[in-house]
Amino acid sequence: MDTILYLGRLTFALILGMVLARFFVNRKFARMISVAQTIVVWALLFFMGVNTGNIEGIVSKLGTIGFSALACTLCGVLGTICISFFACKIFNRNAGEQPIAIAPRKEGSLVRRIWDIVKEPLFLVGIVLSGMFLRLATPLFNWFHSSLISYLLYAMLAFVGMGLVFQNTNFKGMFSHKELLLLPVFTIVGTYLGALFVPLLTSFTIKESLGIVSGFGWYSLSGVLITDLGFPVLGSVSFISNLLRESLSFFLIPFFGRLGKQFYYPAVCTAGATSMDVTLPLLSTHFGSSTVVSNIYHGVIMSLVAPLLIPLFF
Repeated sequence: MDTILYLGRLTFALILGMVLARFFVNRKFARMISVAQTIVVWALLFFMGVNTGNIEGIVSKLGTIGFSALACTLCGVLGTICISFFACKIFNRNAGEQPIAIAPRKEGSLVRRIWDIVKEPLFLVGIVLSGMFLRLATPLFNWFHSSLISYLLYAMLAFVGMGLVFQNTNFKGMFSHKELLLLPVFTIVGTYLGALFVPLLTSFTIKESLGIVSGFGWYSLSGVLITDLGFPVLGSVSFISNLLRESLSFFLIPFFGRLGKQFYYPAVCTAGATSMDVTLPLLSTHFGSSTVVSNIYHGVIMSLVAPLLIPLFF
């Protein structure tokens, strides 16, 4: 019953944001809403670090958390690639005959490209670690209560709902290629298939492993949501795991793009929830502008199901 009520509150926050954007918030404030969402995400990550700092003996567990997160990421991504590539062979058999769609682009040095990929993940991890350090080293956050994370989470979901409305995406073209409607299914099935192997590498149960990977790349939601459910260590693992998934997709999407159109499914499914925003330019660059609608559709659906699926495993 508690899980149902929690899901109801999360869903209400998301729908409330969509309603506010549709009827009460002028579209000219879209940029301001986007900035506010970013600030809330940073606050969530910071206080997730503070909450993690409350865990007894957390410093000695950091190495285990990092390894566990990497195991979850690799298993989830490998499962996703296998299922989505197999699905492409069934539903899109002619993909291999299509030319590779790579638009001309300027590329800097290898070091610059690597830095462009890792700088944001490093910044976000730094926010979490700063919150944890300040909690461990100072009395500044003795007042902190974990309920603050819940309120910030609801605010973030409301902003996400507004963003979905402000994107004003037309999905009519999706129905001319009905197999693309199944892309989120391939992502979920593949991710969960890979998660079944996580207990072989870590001490997590299958249920915990499934919950950890259920962010599908939406690190700011998964980590905070699991922490809010009363599992701060698992929340930290999920945050890092989903952050690594997003970072890994920056490497894999260009790689798949150069292999050919038949790797579009693995590319977009690996991106997970990020296919509608941060990895959208990469996907459209390497697989053509005709994939923009399906990329956004996939990301929107994954963003909608993630907050519904995560609580089911805890």
